[in-house]
Amino acid sequence: LKFSCYCIASVSSPGRMSDDDARDIRGFTTASVQFEVQDPSAGSFVSDRPVASSFAGFPIELDHNKPALQTNGEAIFNLLNNSLGVSVLAVAWACKEVGMVTALLLYTFSAFLNRYTLHLILRSCQLAAVPVSYADVAKACLGPVGHALVTLCSAVQFSCACTAYVVTVAEVLQGALDIQTAEWASCLLGIFLLLPWTFIRSIKKIAVLSTIATAACIVEMLSIAVPCYLDVFAGETAVPQMEGKEPGPLISFKTDLNAIVKVLPICLLAFASQGSSPVILASMADDSWANVRRITGIVYTTLIIISATFGHSVYLRYTDLTTNNALTTIGTRPVDQVARWCGFTLVFISYIFMLFPLRNVLMNVLFGKDEVRQEASYSTYAVVTGCLNMVFCGLGIFARRLGGLSLCLRFSGGFCVTSLALIIPPLLFVSVRSTRGWDVRVVCGNRGGLFLILVMGLGVFLLSNHSLFMDLMSGSAS
Repeated sequence: LKFSCYCIASVSSPGRMSDDDARDIRGFTTASVQFEVQDPSAGSFVSDRPVASSFAGFPIELDHNKPALQTNGEAIFNLLNNSLGVSVLAVAWACKEVGMVTALLLYTFSAFLNRYTLHLILRSCQLAAVPVSYADVAKACLGPVGHALVTLCSAVQFSCACTAYVVTVAEVLQGALDIQTAEWASCLLGIFLLLPWTFIRSIKKIAVLSTIATAACIVEMLSIAVPCYLDVFAGETAVPQMEGKEPGPLISFKTDLNAIVKVLPICLLAFASQGSSPVILASMADDSWANVRRITGIVYTTLIIISATFGHSVYLRYTDLTTNNALTTIGTRPVDQVARWCGFTLVFISYIFMLFPLRNVLMNVLFGKDEVRQEASYSTYAVVTGCLNMVFCGLGIFARRLGGLSLCLRFSGGFCVTSLALIIPPLLFVSVRSTRGWDVRVVCGNRGGLFLILVMGLGVFLLSNHSLFMDLMSGSAS
């Protein structure tokens, strides 16, 4: 924890940078009175460009012929929406596996690491003078192999997220409707409910759902945390929905390395948004490094509080009876059903939004069409959408049989997030700085931080995926 805090301070703060690094610091966007589009890949790229339209890699909306850049509040809201997902439902399970205090320390450590590598990606885009796009900066710094690796990991992460959403919808439907049905039947029911909404092609037509999703997340958290805390304070111990079983003793610390390796990918996944968060930060009206650090600090602190609230409350109430999904752990009281339906709403909307980037990648790879500009016919769009829904239904059934939500999160965190958040960002920054000469400072960073994060990422990648494979072989992946 001290190491990650130190890395953030040493790389993000101009006061700790060398003179060469300090001269490189410039805003990603500038809210100038003039509106002028410049190509950052051109040789004439300068540090005082007025706006970020082409630099950010997407067209920024205009308001009275001026760039309508984000305020700090809007950026915080979008970053929170970008990071909150079903991984918060597994925080209590992580507390059960490694102990409450150990799990919360791991989540805090993960937040600092993710914030640090997010800054690395931003700096790499800036120094390489490319659009603020993870795939573009990977191509510029690491060539076609880097571009392909980032695209593959992003696509797999999106697919894992959609599969996790299908699994969660199926589990919530079973709990909320109190129905006993086969796993495949609940997944089919979930896809049946999701299917019509996924054929809406314009994201603007469903953008209003983002507000509903945020409200649902808040109500879900309160509906889970408040009753759990009240039960603990009232001395309630019996768990009626689990045949009246009594929770076991509270565990604060566990030093079992296998358990830590098992939950660490889920902890990393909870705060990983390196693929899209740089674009949000690049389109802020005040994009100075001081403001970027302040905004990301607020966002990641808020995410830690939300995750701790979910995990702490559920684990305190249920301890060793906690399942890998908070929505399947809680009881059947009216307030618990409110939490389930809010969770269903949040996951329902998240699934619809998550299909957009994945569908864009497939349309581009398979047909060479840009779905953002809707270049393909609607029939092509509908066929791709239908196929994706069928694939995720099958993956959802498969995942429920093998381990449920924790299986999706462990694979996504161990394979995709570890690569995108810990391994590739240091390589990007080293590549950008290598033009100054391949010396120890370039390879390892000023005080060895880049090298340590890269080694940590490789270690987590190997250990977590090996652990998951062994659990799958033994049938204990849940």
